[in-house]
Amino acid sequence: MGEVNYRPIIQDMTWSYSRIKSFNDCPYRWFLKYIQPVLLIRSVFGGERPSKADIDAAYVRSEIEKADVGLLYAYLGIKRKEMFFANYGTFMHKLIELYYLGEKTPHQLCDMYLQEFKGQVRGRAPNRTVFANYFKSGINYLRGFQPFPYDTIAVEKRVDFSLNGIPFVGYIDYLGQKNDNIAVIDNKSRVLKTRSKRAKPTKTDVELDSYLTQLYLYSVAVEQEFGRLPTDLCFNCFRTPILITEPFKEEAYTASKLWLSDKVSEIMGETEFRPNIEFFKCKHLCEMQDFCEYCELAGKG
Repeated sequence: MGEVNYRPIIQDMTWSYSRIKSFNDCPYRWFLKYIQPVLLIRSVFGGERPSKADIDAAYVRSEIEKADVGLLYAYLGIKRKEMFFANYGTFMHKLIELYYLGEKTPHQLCDMYLQEFKGQVRGRAPNRTVFANYFKSGINYLRGFQPFPYDTIAVEKRVDFSLNGIPFVGYIDYLGQKNDNIAVIDNKSRVLKTRSKRAKPTKTDVELDSYLTQLYLYSVAVEQEFGRLPTDLCFNCFRTPILITEPFKEEAYTASKLWLSDKVSEIMGETEFRPNIEFFKCKHLCEMQDFCEYCELAGKG
């Protein structure tokens, strides 16, 4: 893997927080998701985006392996592996979005949740207890729904900008305003904790700061469009449920922009893309597991 120059492929990318986080989680997963399919498309299809029929025909002609078919399907959005946690988060995001778009009441969202959960949240949960906990936390959140304490500016707002020559894209789940203050809110299935008051940051404080990096990067687009920075950065942790509100800090804003540049530079220089083999993440969080020769090793630790 190290003898190939992947830099030209990486240079053509548009970046997002999730794309970088995917690399941090497992460089090999990132390679399978973003690099290997491009290599296949260039070598087999001359760089032209193939259709499903093109891929199937290439397989019949023995130009690609069966695993390559699935890899290309996933990359092109033709067919993806169903993942319980990812689908749960997507479903809850959609329901919350419908409320703030004014299309559904909380009562209607409860009905939708009960009627559509099985069809929308596909994929295998780790066990029945996890499945039940997620199901209950979702319906409990909707039954006790508390609107955000802001006036709505935008919902699921796409943001595109360039920072130090790096093209970046993202979606702000909710952009709100109270008086002259702007709030950026991200809906999270992840259970985060409010910041501790200890002098030395705790493990949960560090995790909170890691996720705040995403909202600080979105703040670049807010500043460009509105001429001022947000005052509140919030996480709507709907499984708890709790709304964590953090004040905007200039030093963290600067650090987040540097983080983006540093991470892209790191990925640009990567040649090995080594796997991070961890049972739970490999089996329940990685959508590339069917194409990963290391995944089987995750159950043998």
